Amino acid sequence: MSYLDIPRIHFGGRFFTDPSTVNNDPAHYDPSVTNPSPWQTPLGQHRFEFVNCRIMSVMGPNGFAPDDPLVGTPITTVVTTVTQPPGAGTAAPAAPNPATISPAKIVDLDVYQQGIPAIYGLNITLNAGSTAVTGLADPPTLNQFWTNSVIPTRSWDPGDYDQDSFGGDMNACGWFQTVIRIPVANWPQTSSPILETLKANTQTVSGQYLVSLKFVLDGFQNTAEDAQPLTGRIVGTLGPVLANEPLYNPGQRTLLPRTFSSKDPWNFPSFNNCIFKIDTKRNKLVFDLANSICRQTAGGDPVDLGILNVFVTTPEPVVTQLGSIDYSAFAYANNAHIAELSITPAQIALLQQGKVNLAMSYTNIGMQAVLSEPAPNIQFAVEIRRMQLEGNVGTTGTTTVYISQNGVPLAGKQLNILVESTHGGMPGVTAGPNDPGNTPQADGAISATITPSNAKGIATVSVNVLKDPGSRTPELDGQLYFIIISDPDQPVQNWNQVAPPQDQMISCKVFSQYPLNQNPQWEEIETMMAPYMKLYPFMKTRINLTDPDSFKLFAINPIWFAYNEPPTNKGPLGIFSGAIPYYMSRDMNDPRLMPITRDLSYNKMMTLMYYCKNLQATPGVTTNPTT
Repeated sequence: MSYLDIPRIHFGGRFFTDPSTVNNDPAHYDPSVTNPSPWQTPLGQHRFEFVNCRIMSVMGPNGFAPDDPLVGTPITTVVTTVTQPPGAGTAAPAAPNPATISPAKIVDLDVYQQGIPAIYGLNITLNAGSTAVTGLADPPTLNQFWTNSVIPTRSWDPGDYDQDSFGGDMNACGWFQTVIRIPVANWPQTSSPILETLKANTQTVSGQYLVSLKFVLDGFQNTAEDAQPLTGRIVGTLGPVLANEPLYNPGQRTLLPRTFSSKDPWNFPSFNNCIFKIDTKRNKLVFDLANSICRQTAGGDPVDLGILNVFVTTPEPVVTQLGSIDYSAFAYANNAHIAELSITPAQIALLQQGKVNLAMSYTNIGMQAVLSEPAPNIQFAVEIRRMQLEGNVGTTGTTTVYISQNGVPLAGKQLNILVESTHGGMPGVTAGPNDPGNTPQADGAISATITPSNAKGIATVSVNVLKDPGSRTPELDGQLYFIIISDPDQPVQNWNQVAPPQDQMISCKVFSQYPLNQNPQWEEIETMMAPYMKLYPFMKTRINLTDPDSFKLFAINPIWFAYNEPPTNKGPLGIFSGAIPYYMSRDMNDPRLMPITRDLSYNKMMTLMYYCKNLQATPGVTTNPTT
């Protein structure tokens, strides 16, 4: 993907997030469970923010550009809009509008699929001198997640590896990739040559510049006794978006880690996939190591591997050493662990027909070749890996898969597709074997097909709802499916024993059918709201959605111009007042959307809207814009 191209902007710092994990236990979705375990951060608000992040370095055609005014400046995620209060004159002091101040939200797809959280409403602001450039990111999804990214202190046995962290989060690492969309009018001329070059070289789609964004999170501190609780380390990269490349996966060649065993000595480091690219324009070999090398401590330096050498093996076979790359702690912090190696045109020819591996110089911590390119070198990854569908028969959803060979789009490739109904204990399912998962009604409720790849290497996946999938419990709507993509030319895997590669699987939640009710009574609304009051205790500190008087107050008030909405902006059914319908009618990528979990089916949401509309139409009811 283009974040490996130039111009390239590297940033780093900390991130903050506070998801409530009361909803992480399937048992909590039983209506009889009225006092669920608090787990951790029960009052969490699912916020996601960059904290004290800044631009560490930038790279242009001539290499690093330390004098660019972008270097050292903040990169921020919370956009505060200052507006005039309704009816105020031009001389009145500006007042912040709370409706426009909301951090991004990080949300799991489902209690049985917590491995691909997505971030909604992520606004990114770059500051260059007296000007700033702000854009909204398409919701990115966690990818290449691994939980053994830190050398343990005793052994690789799971019982020795928790290091006082609930869930072992401090030992986990993963990356998010997406694009930022910046309206053309919102990108003024700046004093940064790198930023101006980026603007000139990236794609423009529908009046918006696209900027590639990829960032890695690790070392999350999620216990109260931690030095910086609810924060972790972040490094990331911004770059151009080039034509005919995927937006949400790298679309480049991949090195796979050496075989790992839980029986390995405690000091044998583990590794994870590494993306690399041959930049033929600049004669560079570019590696993204940020999510690939084990750390010495949580959020700490990479393990010492001695010298990390680059080799290419051609079919004869002939092994050629190309040089070594910088994987140091400085490289991690300064340039997001993206390493470049200068190569010659002759070496490019070798790379185009051969396979790459990275080998450490040390011989005492396991096999020296720590990252190697697989054979055959056909790569594929799903673009949108989270899917939510209504359970009505005939509902469809689509996503795409990018397929390449040796870093070049592969046309005419037919992949296999398999639909698996999930159950507790299944590899990839975030629940134990005693958690049941899908009910028998889920079987056969959806089908999926995949087309051969086109000339751009794109295959289309179509998912169709064939019948009502039902629900797992009265409080856990719908059923969850894994739609697994595989190469028919490779050995067949038993996916009930081996978890599919994360980027080669779609997690699809299909809601149960629900009859739209245009005249609902309070009991129906209370039943809908009960799980949210139980699973998200923070919400109750603001409003008790299971109390009829409280619900009525916020279903009616205030008029939406209190949120700086013009009178012409109305919601579903023509509603233009009420906090509840306002927050429930926001866009999916608006961080203010209620419920935060984005797990309310359309018919349930519209039933709630009808309840609000009917309340507002009750004789004698008036709205109060100041409430």
